Amino acid sequence: MADGAKKLSELTADDAEEIIRDNYNAIYKYCYWQVKNCSDAEDLTQETFLHFVQAISDYSDRGKPKAFLYTIAKNLCINFRKKSKAISLADIDNTAFEESKAEEIENKIILEKYIRELTSEQQEILLLRYGQELQVNEIAKILNLNRFAVMYRMKTSIKNLKKKLENGGYSFEK
Repeated sequence: MADGAKKLSELTADDAEEIIRDNYNAIYKYCYWQVKNCSDAEDLTQETFLHFVQAISDYSDRGKPKAFLYTIAKNLCINFRKKSKAISLADIDNTAFEESKAEEIENKIILEKYIRELTSEQQEILLLRYGQELQVNEIAKILNLNRFAVMYRMKTSIKNLKKKLENGGYSFEK
């Protein structure tokens, strides 16, 4: 590899530990967004890294570990949601809200409401891009799409979200 990075199959225990340390918070945030429960998000994050460590020797792609981690987390969250009941607003961690301003809370709830009205694919693209701040190429790898498909779907998702917000009485500066 040109940049000197190791293949995942060549990583040592120290390398794996560094990857876990560098990506733990981002994977936790992703899992929390998906399940809206601190305890479940922690469990899914731990399971993500457990799967990662177990699969390193079998992983043949030379891609970045970050995309591999998000792919594992995505699949675990999908499986978890299939087993879980629908999440209500009562399940949201109240401690995070106690520190926020009332208007910010309201905006987050409204935005989340409209995001949840999008298709699951649109939600996933917006979460990965804006919630996890991943690059288009990373999202393409996670979702097994080409970058142009991701860009098109992202644009469509944003357009649909804006339309839902405008229909709900919210306006945007142009």
